[in-house]
Amino acid sequence: MSALPRRAGLVVGVIAAVIGLQLVAPQADAAAPEAVVRESGRQADVLELALKVRERQQRLTALYRQADQRDRALVGRKAVLAQYGYTGDPDRVRAVLPLASYRLSAGFGLTGPLWEAEHGGQDFSTSLGDQLVAVAAGDVTEVAYAGPYGLRTILTLPDGTEVWYCHQTDVSVYAGQHVEVAEPIGSVGSTGNSTGPHLHLEVRPDGGLPIDPADWLRAAGLSP
Repeated sequence: MSALPRRAGLVVGVIAAVIGLQLVAPQADAAAPEAVVRESGRQADVLELALKVRERQQRLTALYRQADQRDRALVGRKAVLAQYGYTGDPDRVRAVLPLASYRLSAGFGLTGPLWEAEHGGQDFSTSLGDQLVAVAAGDVTEVAYAGPYGLRTILTLPDGTEVWYCHQTDVSVYAGQHVEVAEPIGSVGSTGNSTGPHLHLEVRPDGGLPIDPADWLRAAGLSP
């Protein structure tokens, strides 16, 4: 009789051990998915960070490329502006000379048999067909033949000042067009009352009486 209780106790102990294992095992199994989830989360974070870094590098590369292109463009524009007497910051240019190469001839206010009244502009002698450019940004308000002025382009600046380009052989702009500083507008000719190829440049504040173009250019920081 005493052996039965011992066997019964042994069986109970084995059953309890088995039950205990069954109870522990699910807990171990349940922990594994959490570890997998955490690891997957870390991998996702690393991947997301890598993508962000790559996108940032791509944006920086694009910005550097744009800056390089702009620098190259500015260098080219600076060289162009220098041809027309401006050597400062290309982004701050306000005025340039009308020609890259010329010789000053008849000046403002002269009188004589060549003119019906006082000479109302400054003459720039140069070769036939040399390029003329806009001395400042403005709107083309007239392109037409104008008697003794020959083929004339009138450029009106934002403050109302009119700049007359006279004796042209041809034009590359039209009335109503907006042009930027140093943009080509035509070429030197000898049309109208002219003794040879040259630009007759007039500057008329508010479209009124002319003033000395050389003084106006000097006031803009240029050396005609």
